[in-house]
Amino acid sequence: MSDKELLKVNKLKKYFPQKEGFLRRVTGYVKAVDGVSFSVEEGRTMGLVGESGCGKTTTARVILRAWEPTSGDILFRSNGQVYNMANLEKEELKKVRQDIQMIFQDPYSSLNGRMPVLDIVAEPLQAYGWKRSEYEDRVKELLDVVGLDPSYIKRYPHAFSGGQRQRIGIARALALNPSLVVADEPVSALDVSVQAQVLNLLDDLQEELGVTYLFIAHDLSVIRYICDKVAVMYLGNLVEVAPKDELFTNPLHPYTESLISAVPDTDPREEWFTNIIEGEITEMTEDSDEKAGCPFAPRCSYSTDKCFTAEIELQEWNSDGDQKHSTACIRISELAEKGLTGVK
Repeated sequence: MSDKELLKVNKLKKYFPQKEGFLRRVTGYVKAVDGVSFSVEEGRTMGLVGESGCGKTTTARVILRAWEPTSGDILFRSNGQVYNMANLEKEELKKVRQDIQMIFQDPYSSLNGRMPVLDIVAEPLQAYGWKRSEYEDRVKELLDVVGLDPSYIKRYPHAFSGGQRQRIGIARALALNPSLVVADEPVSALDVSVQAQVLNLLDDLQEELGVTYLFIAHDLSVIRYICDKVAVMYLGNLVEVAPKDELFTNPLHPYTESLISAVPDTDPREEWFTNIIEGEITEMTEDSDEKAGCPFAPRCSYSTDKCFTAEIELQEWNSDGDQKHSTACIRISELAEKGLTGVK
């Protein structure tokens, strides 16, 4: 890891076994995450974007060790020391985990309706030995930080709107002063006007507290607003990684091009170019651990026979300092020469 990196994921895999029959024998695997590699710089926001079911949330849960990884490394810097979270034992994992927290997608199901706000926000503090006399003031401080009245500590979740509930979830995530917060689609269940408020809050918190975000979303508009760098995911694989501005002005992978082109332009004078993806999403199941071919090849209008058999890895297209742009397409040079990459 470089000094700038807070989190580095290397060839992370998560396979779920498929079992059939009375004896529940394993007949294959669902490859939810299949060799993902990326890094998150300290104080920055890394976006993980893709269609529903592509493996974004699974990646987040494996990074947090809520689910055990099948293989790969999860390097995380905590208190000046680098840990491989994939190999940590229970006691050591608990020690490191206080420095990495999560904001959940649904503000309704992620809060216990039988608990007052005081106990909800204080859950992480209680887990690490704080007493009630110690954490009440801390909870009031956290509510103030996220824009809620500290007097709300005795209220229950049903008394709050969706946006207010998500602010409570953010307060809980910040309770232990983590250096990394994994935000799993934190605004997708909210109204558009409330989305903007929560995004602005997250942006302000990053500036004030120096917190780093791994931000998961399927909405490209949200990704473009809050992220510094973006990784595009398809069927458990990363197909493109680039700084935000570079990705949106010069998408290299055909899948990224299709995603961006599907977003309508707000200027009615501009021609809306749409590159529609045809075909159905293929299954992420195989009986063997061998990986061959591009996962997007069956739906790609530029694919050739080689795309179905060649070993596909992320390769650097532009490595100009912080503007490093990588894509997993073996035809990228050819397509670039023909002017077929990038949204027109």
